[in-house]
Amino acid sequence: MTEGDLLQRIAQILRQDIGPAVDAEYPRTQAFMAAVVLQKLSRQLALAGEHAAAETADLTVLLSDLRGLLADGNAPATVRAAVDSLAQTRENAALCRLIEALYAARAALGEARFAALLGRIRQTLRQSIDRRMAVAG
Repeated sequence: MTEGDLLQRIAQILRQDIGPAVDAEYPRTQAFMAAVVLQKLSRQLALAGEHAAAETADLTVLLSDLRGLLADGNAPATVRAAVDSLAQTRENAALCRLIEALYAARAALGEARFAALLGRIRQTLRQSIDRRMAVAG
């Protein structure tokens, strides 16, 4: 039995056995709410591996696309360094620094290039948000 299965089972017991057996309204509501929380956690655990793989794949594609958009070599060194840092660390903090570098170099990049780079980052961030929302649903 996986952790997710165990949480689902506990949620089922809370919802079907414990909640209905409690006479007082507040504790009964708490039992039902605990069941909902456990179901959400179960779903998050069940999707964790799939989501981690998708995040890794999305970041790989993002880096490839960003390098393609910066391929002419005319981008500011700070932006290229931020992309390299993201490629090396693959951390959210590095992605934040890249976004900061883009805004700092906005004038040097030009509006069209800035919009293309930021738009591509936003696409990846939207995919990540959508995955997290799947857990909430």
